[in-house]
Amino acid sequence: MNGIFPAARWVRVGLSPYRNSQALWTTIEQIRRYPDLLREMVDRDLSAAHARHGFGALWVFIHPLVVVGTYLLIFGFVLGSKLSISADFPGDFSAYILASLVPWLMMQAALVRGPGALIGSASLVKQVVFPIELLPIASTIAATIPHLPALALVILYKAYVGGLSWMVLLLPVVFVIHAILAVGLSFALAAITPFFRDLRELVTVFTSIAMYLMPTVYLPDWMPRALRPLIYSNPFSYLVWVYQDVLFFGSFRHPYAWAITLLFALLSLGLGYRMFEKLKPYYGNAL
Repeated sequence: MNGIFPAARWVRVGLSPYRNSQALWTTIEQIRRYPDLLREMVDRDLSAAHARHGFGALWVFIHPLVVVGTYLLIFGFVLGSKLSISADFPGDFSAYILASLVPWLMMQAALVRGPGALIGSASLVKQVVFPIELLPIASTIAATIPHLPALALVILYKAYVGGLSWMVLLLPVVFVIHAILAVGLSFALAAITPFFRDLRELVTVFTSIAMYLMPTVYLPDWMPRALRPLIYSNPFSYLVWVYQDVLFFGSFRHPYAWAITLLFALLSLGLGYRMFEKLKPYYGNAL
């Protein structure tokens, strides 16, 4: 398997505007062609784990809200009251945490679900006529939906404590870029996992640590100077900065982050989708 996909070819695919646009269009076409099937897969994914519970699918939304509330209590109120936040800090520290944390939790959920997109539906993958490209897409959507109430909470809380700027109108644009990135990474993770089952555990460990290597619960300046490169070398930091510009700062405080995040999203989708398609003939045997 090592010689089938040379690294140089992967790089060319990732940097090719044609390949990236082709991957984006194909993904959109799959969603447009099978909307009912995709909706059914997402509904099944969201409701299956809590089918016999008293609150049913409400637990899907309760869990993220509890997690966000816990982080907000600890970092926003308990630790936040003990931190030396300068007077020129542009807003409420709790709003800063919400604007940073919720987008990352959305991405984290998509990354953790990505490796299981194929191995969790092995019987469907082995059906010749089933469009397996829908599996990573459905996995990403199912991971994102539970966090939408938390995202709405961010907007309401920011409006309450300090008002929203016109930048909030760019939230749909940011959300689309976020979705492209998440789907692209899910394609790649789903493609690799049948041949390397340990990937799921590695992703889980990474996502558990990554939150503390991004400006989610603290400002970059608070980290020791020797460790700051860890923040700037983490590509997900730039996604967080984009959300902060829209939901917290209300201005293009990190203009470079917008370009880097868009490039990261397009490269992820181009590489992820092409990898998924190239490995497609081997999934049946690996599963």
